[in-house]
Amino acid sequence: MNVGGLLDIMIAWLPAFILIAVWIYMYLDTRNVYTGRSGKSHGELLEEHVAELRRQNDLLEKIVKDQEARLQRLETRRPSGGGGGSGAGGR
Repeated sequence: MNVGGLLDIMIAWLPAFILIAVWIYMYLDTRNVYTGRSGKSHGELLEEHVAELRRQNDLLEKIVKDQEARLQRLETRRPSGGGGGSGAGGR
């Protein structure tokens, strides 16, 4: 077989090799999406995310309770006098 015939064969098979290379690249890239770059599975990543959301929710609930308690303290300190200000019909 001469060099020209070998070159013709390589040129003829080039699109098939490119197609196979693209398929392998897409397969590996998709696999990384499902396992994550850290090597954890998709389920493990979701479980960590849910745990973090629960932790943040607990902190937010604590902040809300603290603010409600503070508001209650402020409302009980407020003087319960006669309305404060110009009264009715001030315009």
